[in-house]
Amino acid sequence: MLEGKLRIAPTCYHVLHQVPVMTAHEMNFFYDEGLKSADGSPAYEILHDSMVPFGLEKLGISQAMKEKSVDIALDVQSRTVFYQRARGADLYIISGWRNQHTNLWIGPPHIKSLKDLKGKRVGISDFNSIRHWAIQIQLKKAWLDLERDIEWVRIGVNSKLHVDAIRSGRVECAPVPPWYAEDLLKEGCNTLVSPADQYPDGRPERIIAATGRILEERPDLVKSFLKGMIRSYWFVRDMPKNYEYITNLEKRLRLLSPDPEERIVTHEPRTIRDLEAMPFPLDGRATGFEDMLKEEERLGELNYEVPPIKDVCAQDLVAEAFKELRARKELEGEYHRVKKIADRWGY
Repeated sequence: MLEGKLRIAPTCYHVLHQVPVMTAHEMNFFYDEGLKSADGSPAYEILHDSMVPFGLEKLGISQAMKEKSVDIALDVQSRTVFYQRARGADLYIISGWRNQHTNLWIGPPHIKSLKDLKGKRVGISDFNSIRHWAIQIQLKKAWLDLERDIEWVRIGVNSKLHVDAIRSGRVECAPVPPWYAEDLLKEGCNTLVSPADQYPDGRPERIIAATGRILEERPDLVKSFLKGMIRSYWFVRDMPKNYEYITNLEKRLRLLSPDPEERIVTHEPRTIRDLEAMPFPLDGRATGFEDMLKEEERLGELNYEVPPIKDVCAQDLVAEAFKELRARKELEGEYHRVKKIADRWGY
């Protein structure tokens, strides 16, 4: 802690990743949940610049946290912490950030199941991407030969291109975000693989990490922080109630970003479906580490002695935080609204 304040910083430069933490700040969730000093002043500080250049966090996150005196790192990739812990870094996973791949694999009306893809074209964002690997696992389960039975088509990362490729008949299967998938399903298309099929226990896409030092010295402040973040996750997904605030917050944050691409306010505003389908875990927990590590191994990324999950994760405080929030009568209505939304999207 620097000057007695919990220091919180984003790992990644993406503006969207700052929306939950800034919501918790502006809605006073952090302060109300106990992140305050004896004199009543806020006991936390939020940094806004990313700690490391994109793509280099696996190597540099711990050193960046040390140099900037950061106690809690937001939006960290799970594999980063496993890699850092294997090298003796004082870093632990304390909560979930984005805990699911959101895409469904959709096929046109005449494709009813993965088995129907024999001899057909499957669209992917790129070769050897995580999505490419993920669908290969499912196709193997359907007893399809990945080289003889499937023609792979690289479409690109833009989700609308995937939708267009399905509608035009360019491919017979492609990954589509749930809000676009809804439209395709109304047109008679079929879900071939859902996030629940691929990752029944979730997938810790990004997590929140903290130093062992802050966990040992001030677990009370860390739990207050986690309560604020959980409430923020609920708030962001509580649609349409909070739509105007969230979209305006994102616009404000984009205008302040130093990155020229992130500074651009998107031409098409986010929809209610975009926001309620954000994979922020309602209980704050990160899950599915076993499957995530298996995928990393298939990708050839685990070229080091991987530490046990129990030595990397410290999620006792987030479990306590969620339990205490659920015991509060005044939060019942909000929680049940977002719980219905989470049940609808499957995460």
